[in-house]
Amino acid sequence: MTNEIIEQAEMAINSQDYELANRLLTQMNEGARFFVKSLISIAQSDIESSLESIESCISIVRSPKSRDPILEARAKMMRGLARTSIGEITEGGADLRWSMDRLGAIAEGSDEHGIAILNVAAWHRQQSEIVMSLATHSEIARTSTHSPEIVAISRQRVASIHAELEDFEVSLRHYWSSWKISISTGLDAIAEVSCLHVIDIGLSDVKSSTVRLDKQVEDAVPKPRSKKSDASIHPDDLLLAIKWLTPRCIVDISGENRPDLSLIIESYNILDLPYPEVLIKNKALIQDNEVANLLQ
Repeated sequence: MTNEIIEQAEMAINSQDYELANRLLTQMNEGARFFVKSLISIAQSDIESSLESIESCISIVRSPKSRDPILEARAKMMRGLARTSIGEITEGGADLRWSMDRLGAIAEGSDEHGIAILNVAAWHRQQSEIVMSLATHSEIARTSTHSPEIVAISRQRVASIHAELEDFEVSLRHYWSSWKISISTGLDAIAEVSCLHVIDIGLSDVKSSTVRLDKQVEDAVPKPRSKKSDASIHPDDLLLAIKWLTPRCIVDISGENRPDLSLIIESYNILDLPYPEVLIKNKALIQDNEVANLLQ
């Protein structure tokens, strides 16, 4: 029951409904109460109060009478994030690693474990330890016990790292994987970003001799290290991407910076397809000069 109440409180905090989150505190045990108080403080940018609540939570959940190893691991994860945010990089990283290892031992494959892995990978990336970040992400395999949501987020972040390393072939494959998984789980925000990157990277070389991306994902094997590579995309894969993305982007075509519309128009040009009627009939609503010029 306590976990359900914590989840309700987390949803309230994410919605900035702090009044509801505080009301729910009365239904929690002492350890959970301090944990949620720390989340509220973090959401309100009060790191000092958050750390005080986290320390109280850890002390309580480590006690034999009120032991809760999963909440302890989550609390240390939050402490790691809070410490990192105030410059205690080494201490924060140690907390994040401890949480990941602990949750891997007692709740492997859970969302809490998955989030812990993502946090450790992000910490390594922030320290420019790219190889360690990729190695950490590799603990979230595409066909592992982790939830599809965790896998989709991990694949998107891995794709971003490979793009930074200019390994665009691998980056494209991971963005594609993230997009397809996100679609199946309703993670629209992740899906839209990944799909945009698929189109952006793929447009550099569109050719029918390219192996379809689903096949590339299926046949992919781990590489010892990333190296620079160029990407190409099969026209049918590009078509799948723009067919999915276009209706979402043309709901509102205003805005002075619309690279999404530029990518869609470029894709329609390359595939020799007629532009969506919404763009043609509502040219006057387009505020991005680059998009307007592409439609001339």
